[in-house]
Amino acid sequence: MFHVEQSDQPFNFIDHFKHGAQKLRLSFPEAILGKFGLYYDELCRWDRSINLTGLRTDMERTVLLFVDSLAGHLALGTKLDARIVDIGTGGGFPGIPLKLALPALDVVLMEPRSNKTAFLHNIIGKLELPKISVLQVRLEDFHPMVVDEEKCDFAICKGVNVDHILPNMERILKKNGKLVVFRSKNIDNYSRLNGMEVFEELSYELPFGYGSRVLSILKYAP
Repeated sequence: MFHVEQSDQPFNFIDHFKHGAQKLRLSFPEAILGKFGLYYDELCRWDRSINLTGLRTDMERTVLLFVDSLAGHLALGTKLDARIVDIGTGGGFPGIPLKLALPALDVVLMEPRSNKTAFLHNIIGKLELPKISVLQVRLEDFHPMVVDEEKCDFAICKGVNVDHILPNMERILKKNGKLVVFRSKNIDNYSRLNGMEVFEELSYELPFGYGSRVLSILKYAP
């Protein structure tokens, strides 16, 4: 079990978020930090009525949603203007934090539940984000992207059962596209990858005692 640091001080999202981002070698100007703060406040407000996250504490939301999402940039390499689809995004994770961190990204947020897509439209408007769209659909019901230019460089999923995702990758990823899966440990069963292979696995540490995480990056195995 990992140990989570506790404090009697009033919770300050920006301070904790900045510390977590620095652990991932990221820093942001005040204007972007302000947008992260607005996002956090709106998430907490909506979470009280529609259960966006299932998390109970401010620290859990900060680390397990916001900071952990930023780790996705490790999988993108130098492709900072990539087109990415965030499958089962829920409250916008990891897609919106990555968009705030890397503004040139073209982001598609895929989420089937109407109450969560309502939140996504709301927060995208409040943050005034360009080149980001919301699709209210399940992946298996989504009409295939036929033209390669419409397809995505990366598909990303966090907290989603990857077994349901793998059979659909050819419909949404470009020829050399990759699937990035946020995981608690490395993949140990290669027989269930459904025609894909492990390209790379990147380990990183979450701050405040929340333990180790892994990005499993998969590609097609022709």
